[in-house]
Amino acid sequence: MNNYAAIPTADFALQYQDMSDSALTQLASEGGEAEIALNAELRKRSISSKEVRAVRVEHKRTKLQAVANNPFYSHRGTGLRFRGNKFFTEVDRNSGITVVTRWIVFAFMPLIPIGSYRIKRHADYNKPEIVSKIPLQWDQVWSGWGVAAMIALAIIAAFVVVIAWSELHH
Repeated sequence: MNNYAAIPTADFALQYQDMSDSALTQLASEGGEAEIALNAELRKRSISSKEVRAVRVEHKRTKLQAVANNPFYSHRGTGLRFRGNKFFTEVDRNSGITVVTRWIVFAFMPLIPIGSYRIKRHADYNKPEIVSKIPLQWDQVWSGWGVAAMIALAIIAAFVVVIAWSELHH
């Protein structure tokens, strides 16, 4: 993106005239430095606020998809992972949109919640489409931490049994 902060306000109109429709729409979706000149150029080219909003929404969706397609997703139970499966509304249920929480996991145990999302899963289950980011879902966080505690207790119990068994047989 260009740095428009260094351009005097009077020159914005000239700068905007030289930009392509796509670049101008992009700038408008981010919010320009000289709003009056920007809006005048948008009107002159018949670029509606609806088109600007569509670009803004697409950028937000692209940013969310980058979160979903993170290369550090999960390897052998360690990395980033979506956990949980609930529906916000009946409309979400009918559309196949579920609410999940993204976790940093170690040995399949959810440790740190990163955020909650409404997602739609497709044929490639590991690459969901993120519909929107939502506030952290604490019911999923507590459930995740409960699972981690159960796994940790199972591992500790297994070690105690192995140690006790080896002590009895020596």
